[in-house]
Amino acid sequence: MQLFHNIVQKNIMKFWYTTVALLFMGTAAFSQKTAYINFQQLIAAMPETKQATDTLQKYQQELAKDGQYLVAEYTRKLQEYDSLGAKWTEQIKAMKEKELQDAQAAIQDYRQRMEEKLGAKDQQLLIPIMDKAKKALKAIATEKGYTLVIDNSKDEVLIGSDADDLMAPVKAKLGLK
Repeated sequence: MQLFHNIVQKNIMKFWYTTVALLFMGTAAFSQKTAYINFQQLIAAMPETKQATDTLQKYQQELAKDGQYLVAEYTRKLQEYDSLGAKWTEQIKAMKEKELQDAQAAIQDYRQRMEEKLGAKDQQLLIPIMDKAKKALKAIATEKGYTLVIDNSKDEVLIGSDADDLMAPVKAKLGLK
């Protein structure tokens, strides 16, 4: 609770410092033209994003096939242990239990490596899409005289006019509907 209170208090202080700083800024700061765009929505609207998502899903399915072998091997060993374990000596049981633990660890290790590979592939596919969107956004902002563009993907823009929303012109620049 104290941690939450400290975080809230710091955020309130940041808000007040920002407000005071804005009040004391000269007219040059206020002469900047500001716009906003929901960058996540823009990325989602791009056909390259659909292609990237499809590619990532196929890659995930390929990786999952490899992991299915590990799960099948573990299942086979577990069934063997369940069906024959009563007949084994304590030494053989201990050896088989170790094999089961090793198989579980191999599955966990594979899942972790799979997540890392998927994350890397996602970044590899997403970076060119984001670069293309940023390039179009920068061109539109420059063309319309905006010196600052805020991403309102997380509802950070509380008030703004439709004229300052760059979604439509950037979509048009990218050839999106």
